[in-house]
Amino acid sequence: MIAHNRFDGQPAEPKIASAEQGADMQTQSIERAWVDLNAGPRGTCEINHLTHAEDAQWLGVVDLGPFATYTVDAGKRHDLYVLQGDAETDDHSLHTHDFLILCNATVVGAGESGARLLVYRQACASVCHPLLRTARDRAWREGVNPRMRVVSLANGVQHVSLVAWEPGARTRDHTHPSGEELFILSGEIRNAEECYPAGTWLRLHPGATHAPYAEVPTVILLRHGHLAGAA
Repeated sequence: MIAHNRFDGQPAEPKIASAEQGADMQTQSIERAWVDLNAGPRGTCEINHLTHAEDAQWLGVVDLGPFATYTVDAGKRHDLYVLQGDAETDDHSLHTHDFLILCNATVVGAGESGARLLVYRQACASVCHPLLRTARDRAWREGVNPRMRVVSLANGVQHVSLVAWEPGARTRDHTHPSGEELFILSGEIRNAEECYPAGTWLRLHPGATHAPYAEVPTVILLRHGHLAGAA
């Protein structure tokens, strides 16, 4: 599984997109990358960087083979979303679509079928509150926009949520003063003439604008409030 920053099948580093690369690129402050969620893991522990490897707000997909482990460093916040399979820590058992925030050094171990994890890592974890949100306890509510449903995963300076889009769901052209980041878990999001399939990651820094919509059932993992001052 290889991370890409465009959809022509050629591997590349994550990048800042320019205004000329699409109608949605209103400023030079949108990063994007893509990873093939259907590809099988190629090793015991394979890390696919969606951001640059040393990004202070790193995001990547970690593939773990059966019973393989992934070590979470101390002094950083780690958000784990289980894309596939089962995993566990000393304190928690995790299953597909579970969400976990870790604040201390931890070893994450995969189950007998392995696991695929979406991992967000923040370099400074001066304020970090561990929590677990399981898929089985999820309570969806109607979103602000028609044909959308939302479930909150984490609140505070960083707000993390899942958003389900029905066909025809759309938002008006808008910006986020503190930035926004999304990962498409299933389906696809469209914006002007751009199409972002499952596995797409977008980071919109403050000042970037977009007007996304969906033509097929789609679920995204959304994070905002964490990019103020990072542009």
